[in-house]
Amino acid sequence: MDPPLPETLPRAPSDALIAVGLSHRTAPIDIRERFALGDRRRAEWVENLTARPGVSECVVLSTCNRTECYLAGSDAEALDRLGRDALCRVSDLGAAGDSYLATLEGARAVRHLFRVTSGLESLIVGEPQIQGQVRGAYRDGRPMVGPVLHRLFQSALEVGGRVRADTSIASGVTSIPGAAVGLARKVFGSLDDRSVLVLGTGEMGRLTVQCLKREGAGRVFLASRDPARAERVSRPLEALAMRRSAALEALDRVDLVIACTESEAAFLRAPHVRSPRTGRAPLVILDIAVPRNVDPRVAGIPDVFLYNIDDLRQVVDRARAAREHERERAEAIIERHVAKYRAWRRSRRADPAVRALRDTARRLVADALAARAAASDTDEARRLASQAALNKVLHGPTRAIRWLAERSDGEACLRRMEPWLTGRGPRVGAGSGEGRTGG
Repeated sequence: MDPPLPETLPRAPSDALIAVGLSHRTAPIDIRERFALGDRRRAEWVENLTARPGVSECVVLSTCNRTECYLAGSDAEALDRLGRDALCRVSDLGAAGDSYLATLEGARAVRHLFRVTSGLESLIVGEPQIQGQVRGAYRDGRPMVGPVLHRLFQSALEVGGRVRADTSIASGVTSIPGAAVGLARKVFGSLDDRSVLVLGTGEMGRLTVQCLKREGAGRVFLASRDPARAERVSRPLEALAMRRSAALEALDRVDLVIACTESEAAFLRAPHVRSPRTGRAPLVILDIAVPRNVDPRVAGIPDVFLYNIDDLRQVVDRARAAREHERERAEAIIERHVAKYRAWRRSRRADPAVRALRDTARRLVADALAARAAASDTDEARRLASQAALNKVLHGPTRAIRWLAERSDGEACLRRMEPWLTGRGPRVGAGSGEGRTGG
């Protein structure tokens, strides 16, 4: 039997880590949009959640394809319960919303975020927008981020960059706007003579216009609630600016509508769509926003074909299969970084003991020097004072080493410690993935 620990050491921090949420893999668009959080709403929600007892850190990632809450605190079960309750309140689904949520804990949560940031969990494998969205979620959550999530999200962004640099997972990859334009091309055959209305002047809107231009779309209108913004964004893209209200009244002039605004409610409704479209081809509407911009009942209007973001699967499945051979290389990179993050988490267990050792050393040295200084100020007195201080500082670690030697695995432990005890050990964090103490 191993001997008892000679001293009671300070307790290490209890850093429970979970991810709770839903994605395109677990919930359809009509459920995901209920959980979506815009920037302002997300900030308020995170602040309220971190005010709860037991929640020390929080970051929320909310995109077209997922809403996920990353939580750190003292107890994983409590974090899971709080996260689920908060998300269900967001959705207004109550207890019914809980069945769509999944929880990952510890290394599984770490691995999941690394896969998300690398694009392996995206609807379009390898798509680049997700890395910027993860960065934005981390940036917006900084006031509520501590050491656990800081290290996690910094590592995730590093992994995402490494996977894209060292593999071909993103080779030839498109984006959600690109997939939407691909679906439109599949429907129409060619976009050369088609008139297109893009609703939204954010990043998705700009990317959509760029993809349409590359496909040779005839006329492209870009609409916003703010006409000045529509003009400013459309000019370098060589699109035609429109006020959104006017654009909605002129849908009979276009063949294709792509909606991608950040509106939290549907604004394109059945009265905006005139039917039949005399002398024109059917109207195709691609709603790639979450929450949706288009009332689903529009699909019931004759000569109108409505698609949402989940319908893009038919376009992206072929591209996913073509890049499948790169998945193993990407996952190997991810696993290495998961191991590094776990090593850093383990290294944090030593933080209280290291702080206690340093505090004790300072106190013992100060006491020994003060005692000798009161007696004499000679060189010999200072030498004796230094020796006494050194003996006191080393007494505790020496007892700990002897206690280790008495353990059944003591010899192996001491062999591993020897390089550090003799000053020849590698710098902590160099290649091991361990962070500095106190991280």
